[in-house]
Amino acid sequence: METQEQTSIASKLLNAVLIKTAAEILLVCVVASLAAFKTFSPQLRGAIDIADQTQIAGWVNDPRLPETSLEVQLFIDDKFIATTLADKPRQDLVKANVTKRPNHGFNFDLGQLQLSPGKHSAQVYAVRDAAGESKILIPIVASPVTFP
Repeated sequence: METQEQTSIASKLLNAVLIKTAAEILLVCVVASLAAFKTFSPQLRGAIDIADQTQIAGWVNDPRLPETSLEVQLFIDDKFIATTLADKPRQDLVKANVTKRPNHGFNFDLGQLQLSPGKHSAQVYAVRDAAGESKILIPIVASPVTFP
């Protein structure tokens, strides 16, 4: 039969283990959140302004790196098409107080691509460095843009 002292020690030990587990879970969540925020930057802003058979154009800006023109990649119908630097002047972004530097525009010329007739979807991704030499792609708009 357990004594009251043994029950008290077991109860304290259980409480200590539960507190330690909760602290470890909290620490892992904080570290994972900080890593995700740094890597995926929810502050990344951008738009696809033109999407048609001849061109895909828009802008992308990371407010944490206002001087940096980001590399972007174009995918049409989920297939890689091209990569470029989003460094074209966009004075409208400065006027709208989106950024203080205008060089965040991109333009993909589709003239040589000869897309088949019909609807297509386009998505532009910002290229970000990840662990080591890896890179990740972050879509600049929530869902692909459909164009005729």
